[in-house]
Amino acid sequence: MLFIYTYNLLIIKVWLNEPLSMIQRLCETFRYADILNKAAKEPNPQLRLAYAACFCVVGYELNIHRTTKFFNPVLGETFEYVDNELNCRYLGEQVSHHPAISAMYAEGDGWHTYGNNNSKPTFNLFENTLEIEQVGKNYLSLFDFGDEISWSKPKSYVRNIMFGEMYVETIGKTICNNHTNGDMIEITYHNVGGPKKPNFGMIDGYLKDLAGNEIMKITGNWSGTFDVVYKENGIEVKKNLWKHDPLPLSKEEWELRYNFSDFTINLNNDDPTLLKTLPRNDSRLRPDQRALEYGDLKLAASEKHRIEEKQRARRKDEAKKKIIYKPLYFTETYDDLSGDLIYLYKKTYWENKKNQNFADAPDIF
Repeated sequence: MLFIYTYNLLIIKVWLNEPLSMIQRLCETFRYADILNKAAKEPNPQLRLAYAACFCVVGYELNIHRTTKFFNPVLGETFEYVDNELNCRYLGEQVSHHPAISAMYAEGDGWHTYGNNNSKPTFNLFENTLEIEQVGKNYLSLFDFGDEISWSKPKSYVRNIMFGEMYVETIGKTICNNHTNGDMIEITYHNVGGPKKPNFGMIDGYLKDLAGNEIMKITGNWSGTFDVVYKENGIEVKKNLWKHDPLPLSKEEWELRYNFSDFTINLNNDDPTLLKTLPRNDSRLRPDQRALEYGDLKLAASEKHRIEEKQRARRKDEAKKKIIYKPLYFTETYDDLSGDLIYLYKKTYWENKKNQNFADAPDIF
């Protein structure tokens, strides 16, 4: 009975959905694409790497109370985002079902970046915690300087799964390497207790050059600020690379909007002019997710079941015909430097978009 009760609590508290898919969540960090725009123009190579590490850190800024579950994208589901103010665009695609892998590619002013998300959750009953390990790395190219950068991701922990107020904490390390000049940044995300602690979210780290010399210190908080300290012409300099600008909202207002920032809310923009330009497999056109956003829980549940059954029938048919699934816009391969499994963008989506030629988009919804 205890197991059944525990399981039901887990279902109620954690597996409630928010109206956003994983490939849309991967896009959220590009709210801060200007950090990469600055990296691409920064003449100091150590600061360029620090900006890349900063971009990794800010992706966890709004995670603290994001305890509802995102929608698992359907195999072949895509999501595009274009930001003319930040001069960047993003494409995500669900490239694998088992394991569930979401690939992304984004490009901006003098840079492009790509990576994939393959999360491995582990529920710890005795610690009342869900541990989420992020498998895979992100890769960044800075065109003007020829920098090739990669970084790993720390673990996330959903606390108080069964009892207490849930929150999300990021703990562990990020290793950020510049494979062009050998510089390396290691950032530690500290475990200091709950969000009411004054130093909750604290990070620190250092940058070392190829010879192992520590030439830059990093301090800050993944929900607040990112600072670097280094010497310039023999003088110590402290520079802030990012600072959180909190929205003037109450806790109740945040909860009503699923703890979404204005940027995140706009990812589900349902402007009819925009929707007409999208392929039929874009996340914005997913009916169960849209029904949840509009508050129609009955329709959301029935549509979710219908889409899942349609996906199962599709996989069964492909297995019968011995069809090996291949992503539309990404190629599965292995990174030459690390040997990691990666997904490279084929550079075809935006050409299709320009010509409004999405004939190969699968009928998944």
